[in-house]
Amino acid sequence: MNLKIAYIVCWIVTTVFSPLSEGRILNCCDLAREMSRLGVAKSELATWCCIAQFESRYNTTAIGRLNGNWSNDYGLFQFSDRYWCQSSAKPSRSSANLCQINCQHLVSGDDVRESIKCAQKVKKLQGWRAWSVYNGRCKNAKLLPSIEECF
Repeated sequence: MNLKIAYIVCWIVTTVFSPLSEGRILNCCDLAREMSRLGVAKSELATWCCIAQFESRYNTTAIGRLNGNWSNDYGLFQFSDRYWCQSSAKPSRSSANLCQINCQHLVSGDDVRESIKCAQKVKKLQGWRAWSVYNGRCKNAKLLPSIEECF
């Protein structure tokens, strides 16, 4: 009887949460190679890896918990739906939507091009300091992950 209940619970969990598991958990080399293919300067790749590591743990479908300003953060680089993307979960709430994208496209799983494009826009407009982890963990070149073995 317990085995049957365990099977049913396992089936329910798998069925209910399978749409959430369609994303990818990257590693630094995966991200560095993809960003390089999209034209990101090699000199920036270790910093991008550091930011993705501490913002989302390289999870392409990461959605951060509710922030103090009632916003959520989305994707590898955790873009706020208050400034960078428009949340379909909060369509009536105004967003600056500076990346001109629906937040769901930033957590779409395998394709990280939109996240990378938005990240480059954020950096262009605000610099590395747009990410709070930059000052605390990613600013010091000695603490950055090595990307040499990725290429």
